[in-house]
Amino acid sequence: MVSTPIRYNSQEEDHVFSSSEQLLLQALYDNNRIPLWIFNKNLELKYCFFSVSHGLRELLAAHTGRLILKIASPDFDILSYENELYYIFKFERNFESFYLFGGPMLLSGFYHITEMRSLSFADNINTMELKSLVENLPVVSLNSFGSCLRIMMLLLKQDAPGLNEISNYKFSNLQGSLNRTFIHELFENMEDCRIHTPYSHEIAVLNCVKEGNTAQLEATYKTLPQVRYGNMSNNPLRQLFYGCIANTTLITRYAIEGGLDEETAFTLSDVYIKKMENCRTLYELNILNEKMAVDFTRRVAEAKASKKPDYIKPISRCIDYIFININNKITLDTLAKEVKLTPKYLSYLFRKETGQTLSSFIEGERINKAKNLLIYSEYSYSHISHYLSFYSQSYFISIFKKRVGMTPKEYRERYSQANW
Repeated sequence: MVSTPIRYNSQEEDHVFSSSEQLLLQALYDNNRIPLWIFNKNLELKYCFFSVSHGLRELLAAHTGRLILKIASPDFDILSYENELYYIFKFERNFESFYLFGGPMLLSGFYHITEMRSLSFADNINTMELKSLVENLPVVSLNSFGSCLRIMMLLLKQDAPGLNEISNYKFSNLQGSLNRTFIHELFENMEDCRIHTPYSHEIAVLNCVKEGNTAQLEATYKTLPQVRYGNMSNNPLRQLFYGCIANTTLITRYAIEGGLDEETAFTLSDVYIKKMENCRTLYELNILNEKMAVDFTRRVAEAKASKKPDYIKPISRCIDYIFININNKITLDTLAKEVKLTPKYLSYLFRKETGQTLSSFIEGERINKAKNLLIYSEYSYSHISHYLSFYSQSYFISIFKKRVGMTPKEYRERYSQANW
């Protein structure tokens, strides 16, 4: 993927942009993801700011060149297809004319490849490349589109129309079927938060959670546009809260699919939703929403790292039975019947395979479960002791302190959600 500006005709003396201006243009592209193309008066491409493969970049460069030729006077114009936008304006440098072309930008997200095929530049691009390209294009609102256009014009021309003028500008229609009202209705819909984050962006985040890939998740959050959750409330804070609940629910399911224990996942989900409910600003809620996703992803990674080794089949079945029935009374005889071995032979095999006795393994798993309950629930110590089938509360406290190095009370005081 290209992450730096591509300069064309590099053997010629460069007199268009200074290095600091190139860095500024790159930063603007990194922020809004609107592809930028700079042509000279002969429509030779001089610079390109667009993070896609070389082949896709060349196809888009040819496409933008053809669009410029369709315009009688490209001093300034906004171009529209049915679901895509572009802008162009002329600027002067050292007594030479250049054109800055911005786009394509999308007016809505796409969920199916058949919809993507309706885009004006899709003809010569295969399915995988087209999906990759669309995922790299920004979905714009009227405010974001107008602001980006004005910034570019102020930077390169020191003059720009106001947002009002841009919103009322008569776009050059590059497709006969376009209804100009349709464009403005789409803009208004987006301004009223009636658009959603594309499904492909959601899947990118959810797959990171499922794979336990925290580094990729954080990189994904940095590169994708801000998440939008539709229009579920007229109150912006409540709207975001509802979206965060939906996001937490999805992430919980994907974390379980990735290997996180169900009880841990559902309890953690409840904890975060309660904390989200107490947020009083959009910033606080957005930060907590991302922290929640990272927390789940990290726990999935830990679960994958601690996944049981490839034991022989009877021992694997035995361990699965223990995990499922950890809150019930589990005896050697019960496990022996489950795997169809004698109790004595199962006990021998289990120690040989795992290095632990069955009773020690079960005890350890119960203590791990108790840790989660102490952190993420308000159950009493006697309740936890009874739930996990310890002989008594005093026995539970004794075993917990022996294995963890502190009492359940001390553990809860140190790690409970109240101290987050």
